[in-house]
Order: sequence, then structure tokens, then C-alpha cells
Amino acid sequence: MTGIVDYIIKYHLEIYPYGYFSALLFIGIIAYAIVRYRLMDITLAFTKLGILIVVYALVLGIPLGIGWRMFGFGPWVFPTGAAILLSTIGPFVYYFFEREAEARLLWEQRRYQKTLRQASAGMGRIRELDKLLGLISFILTRTVKIEHVGIYMFRKDTRTFLLSSMRRIKTGEWSLPFELPGDMLMMKAFRQDGAPLVYDELIHSSSEEAPDLARGMSGLHAALVFPIFIRSELMTIVVLGPKIRHTVYTEDDISVFTILGNQAALAIDNALFYQDMKQTQEQLFKAEKMATIGIMADGLSHQINNRLHAIGFVSGDMEDTLRMKRALFASPELEDIAQEFERGFRRLEENVVHGRNIVQGLMKYTRKGEEGEAPCEVADVLRSAWEMAQFKVKADSMRIVEDLPPEGLRIRGNFTQIQEVFFNLIDNAYDAMMQRKDEMKEPGFFPTLRVHAQRVETVVALTFKDNGIGVKPEDREKLFTPFFTTKATSRKGTGLGLYVIRKIVEENHGGRIEMESVPGEGTEFRIILPAAV
Repeated sequence: MTGIVDYIIKYHLEIYPYGYFSALLFIGIIAYAIVRYRLMDITLAFTKLGILIVVYALVLGIPLGIGWRMFGFGPWVFPTGAAILLSTIGPFVYYFFEREAEARLLWEQRRYQKTLRQASAGMGRIRELDKLLGLISFILTRTVKIEHVGIYMFRKDTRTFLLSSMRRIKTGEWSLPFELPGDMLMMKAFRQDGAPLVYDELIHSSSEEAPDLARGMSGLHAALVFPIFIRSELMTIVVLGPKIRHTVYTEDDISVFTILGNQAALAIDNALFYQDMKQTQEQLFKAEKMATIGIMADGLSHQINNRLHAIGFVSGDMEDTLRMKRALFASPELEDIAQEFERGFRRLEENVVHGRNIVQGLMKYTRKGEEGEAPCEVADVLRSAWEMAQFKVKADSMRIVEDLPPEGLRIRGNFTQIQEVFFNLIDNAYDAMMQRKDEMKEPGFFPTLRVHAQRVETVVALTFKDNGIGVKPEDREKLFTPFFTTKATSRKGTGLGLYVIRKIVEENHGGRIEMESVPGEGTEFRIILPAAV
């Protein structure tokens, strides 16, 4: 309405200025809405305005009143008024230039803080844990310009933090430790208050723990370390080295790193869940594979048994024929040949029987049952397994050192299945020792497998200790997983040997198997089996 009135007046048309009343009405409506609907805290606003009026009235009004009373109206009024006006707008001018100077001086810091916020929002889309940790390291080193970044992940089995990702811009002769104890002072400090640790603050702190914490950070060459919690549990720590320009970490930096840590916690949790789900799917797939193998073994064992039966029948028939026609071999040379043939047919029959036992053992494994268990002499089982191994292993290429009780030691179980366990352990030890021999080429090294057995109350404890290449720490958990192999080529191993061993020992015989290994020195398997009464 006000605009209409002003527009008409421009054309020299006389009209009563009702529009100005509408302007007053508009101000009144806005004021009513503010008070009625609490659009702003009117009490606080009036309080601030009152304080401003009082302060300026005292600060500026007192000297002006004194001058007026002493000198009256005169030329001094104008410069004094100008000074009052400038002093009024001075703070606003100061704040403006302060913000501009701060923006110019800290533009790089604000830039990387913005980049970190944007990056933290997109981390949740990465499913692979290694890629996620590598991305975090890359962003921190390249964006913030940090000399080095290390990310440690907590392992529940060892209760330690392992270095899972590291990136360095500035090289040096030092390196971050591969493993950090889960009970070190730094971890305890994180669990207590969850706050990041800043090296510059610790060296000036009067706290009793500050010197020890500072030494711990110095060992990591860290200027800042911040924790990442997942469901209230300390799962990750991020070690940040000094900035390349040697500027300090500000409160804004720590605030941004805290936001980054919160987003990283969600992303890491998602990646761990995806990793567990992927492993579960792989295990289900492998379990289905094993079930298929079991079904195939059931059918194949019948076919193999038929062939073995035929071979055994022909061998026995030939041996009987040779024995009945013995009189035809008059000369000593033919007699020797006949005896050699008899021994050959006898060995053939023995191996047929042995093959049938292996097939029956496989059937007992695929159709888990209690039949076929009997007292077995450990020395006999070991000797039989070594004979089987010699089809692959050259007898003079390794030695087995037996440490068995002279009075004998018997276990309760299926002879063929226990023999299969011993055979697989000898076979694995041989491959590991040959790998060490070929790769390390140590003078005086000779492959040796030591077998020890003793009775402990109602069980028999056996150890198979080789001096082979050993098992890497990251492979130990997967060692008994089906289709996982550490052998040099897939032709040497199918990844089923140790899986079958564990099934035979633990499920078929109610025993236990454990493993310890030192890379480059050897591996030791410990087996517990029930003793024969």
C-alpha cells in the first residue's frame, strides 16, 4: 500500500497518504508475531539493547556532558562528535578486518578441513576394510600435509593393536612398530576419557601420566593420536606425525579429526560387517562343496572297492596258480623268479587290503560312526603312515626322530583314520621342510621331524615338530579352513589335509589338535587322543 501511494504522488495526483498507515501496521504485525509466537527471545533482545544503550551513554555521554558544561557549545563539539561516531563503528570495522585477515592466513587450514568433512561423508560407501584404511591414510597425508600416518586395528585374539595401514610423505630411517600392546598407557588413557592426545600439550602438562604418555607418542614419532570407538569399544587408533610445515594442530583441527573419527567408526564397522558376511558366505559355499565331495566319495568308494576286489581276486588266483605249478620250475633261476612273483602277488594283495581300509576309513569319515574303533599301537600307526608317505617322500631326504615309550603306547580309535592323520602331518612337514631347504639354502640344514608321545591320565598326547619354513601369523587362523593351502603351488596341496585331520581328531575321536609355528624355524602340531584301556 505504501508503494502504491508513493507511485501515484510521482504523477502529481493528490491523495491522502493512507499507505503510510499500512507501513506502521506492517511494523505492528511483525512486532506482534515476534512476541506472540516467540520468533525471537524478545526479553534477551531488549536486555542486550538496554545494556548497549547504558554502556554507550556512560562511555560517550560522560565526556561529552563534561565538555558541554565546561566550554559550552563550540567548535570542539564537531570533532568530539566525529570521534564518538568513529568509536561506535570502530569495533565493527575491526571485526570485519579480523575475519578477513584470519580467512587469508588460515585459508589452507580451512580448505583441508572442508575436504576432510566431505571425505568423511563418503567413507561409508567403501566396503573393503583395507581400501578404507588406505583411503583414510591417503586423505590425511595429502590433504593435511602430514609427514606420516599410521592406523592400528585391535585384534581380539591377541589383545593387541596391529599396524593395518601406513603412509609416509617424508622418508626416514625409522618405522612404526608393527604391533602395540592393548594394555599400554596410551590405550588406558583413551578408554578413560576418549580424548585425543597432543604431544605439545603433554610435554607442558603437569599431570603425573603426561611424561609417560609423551614418551609413548615419541616412540611413534607422533604429534597427535586420536582414538576411534565402535560401540563403546576402542577398535582403532590413528597416529599422525608432525605437519610438513611444522605448524601446530589447532582446536579446529582436533574438532575436524573427531568428526572424521566418528564417520570412520561407522565406515569401519560396516566394512567389518561386510568382511564377516563375506567370510560366512565363503564358509557356506565351502561347506556345500564338502557335502558334495562326501556324496561323491560315497559313490566312488563303491566303484573303487569293486576294482580292488577284482585286483585282489586276480592276484590271489595268480598266486595259487603259481604255487600249484611250482614243480615246473626245476632250475634254480626259475625258482628264484617264481619266489619273486609270489612275493609280488602277496604285496599286491596286501596293498589291495590296505586300499580297502582307506576306502572304508573314508566311508566312516563321510558317514560318521563309531564302528571300527579298537586299541591301536602308536608305533604301528606311525610306521604304517611312514610307509605310505614313502610313495611320495624319499626315505633319505628327511628323517623322523621318534620319542615313544619303550613299553608301548596305545590309543583308542580307527587305525586307518589315525594313520591318515599321521600321514598328512608327515606329508605337510616334508613339504614345509623342503620349502625351507630350497628358499633359505642354509648350510648344514637337514629336514627333521620329531614325534613325541606320552600318556597323560586318560589321554595320549602326541607332538609332531618339524624344522620347516613355518606358518605366517596371518595364515594361522585359516590353516584348518577347507581349500586353504600355504604350499607353493596348488598342485602340491588341495587345502583339505588339515581340515580332514581336524574332523577325524575332534569329531570322529573326540580329541583335540593345536598348532604353534615360528616363521623360518618350524611348526609343531599337538594332538590329544583317548588312550586305550
